[in-house]
Amino acid sequence: MASNLLELRKAAGYKNANDFAEAHGIPASTYARYESNSDKIPMDRAWQLADILGTTIDAIVGRKAPAPGTARGEVQLEYDGLTPEARQLADELREFVLMKDAKIRERKRREEERPWDALCYQYERQMLAEMGEGAAFGELVAFESAEEARSAFESFLQKQAAKKRGKFPIKAQELIDNQTIDKIMEAYDRTHGEFDHEGTRVLWSTVDARVAVEFDSGMGQRGGGAKA
Repeated sequence: MASNLLELRKAAGYKNANDFAEAHGIPASTYARYESNSDKIPMDRAWQLADILGTTIDAIVGRKAPAPGTARGEVQLEYDGLTPEARQLADELREFVLMKDAKIRERKRREEERPWDALCYQYERQMLAEMGEGAAFGELVAFESAEEARSAFESFLQKQAAKKRGKFPIKAQELIDNQTIDKIMEAYDRTHGEFDHEGTRVLWSTVDARVAVEFDSGMGQRGGGAKA
């Protein structure tokens, strides 16, 4: 322990203890005592020496810091002292608590997502209604792919936000609107998707329990190009 501070001082370029003490305003006799017995170094002086030498207090007082992850807290020490049977009970309780915690987190996540899912549903119905109004009588309104549907919905949201802002938009409001659009699109991605089933492309939406089916190109050539 006595040699640790001495080695640090020499590594810093001070061959003589008196020179080091004088350079940093420490009485020579006091500093000599620090090098011979690091247990006598006051906390404020240990901080000062650590700053001067660019190291830690542990290094100044000759204490070896524990490796990360090896420290045993009070709870861990109590666990270590349990009987094997009690440890098993503690492990089972821990698993139960972790399971309950996961359920609580999932419920909170769904509660946070639910308003955005509702907004997504509302704006999608509005978009489809406007598309239907613009279509001719008997004309089927549909998209060629899930990507096209998503792109159309995002463009619709951007137009709606711009319409609400008016001709002289405030930049801050535009940033807020873009953040809102991002949240709604996250909800869209959660609640929409597409998969292939025996050559048929199926578009699905969990918001309103709707499944839209689009026939593949081969069936379309045989007159089966309807979309629903």
